[in-house]
Amino acid sequence: MSFFRKHVKENVIIVGCGTFGSTLAAELSEKSKSVIVIDIDEGALRKLPSSYKGFSIEGDGTDIDLLTFAGGKNADILVASTNDDDTNIMIAQIAKQVLGINRVITRIYDASKKTAYNDMDIVSICPTILSVNEFERIALNEGGE
Repeated sequence: MSFFRKHVKENVIIVGCGTFGSTLAAELSEKSKSVIVIDIDEGALRKLPSSYKGFSIEGDGTDIDLLTFAGGKNADILVASTNDDDTNIMIAQIAKQVLGINRVITRIYDASKKTAYNDMDIVSICPTILSVNEFERIALNEGGE
């Protein structure tokens, strides 16, 4: 059984359905990606807008069996976007090393944990670093923008 649509170019699993995960899921499904969202909290899945065309699963994103059931062996991309850095690191490692997903992206809040990804071929996005870089770009630009 697979939740992914066969005619879709990219199959994406997003673990974590907070503001970031739900917005990303909606955007990707609007772009005709096949998207599955997993969150341990059923209430979080209600954040998905009515325009969302993918699937949602209530469950633990660190559970290998659940990730496999969700299509992990056929996923092109996995995004770990829970609110816990250690959980995201674990999900990313499972996706990369156990399920063999080529593109794994994770969000981390603690910039010091970014080094954990250096040798794992996992892309990490840190909102703190992104915000500081953007602030510096704007603040140091004499034109104001």
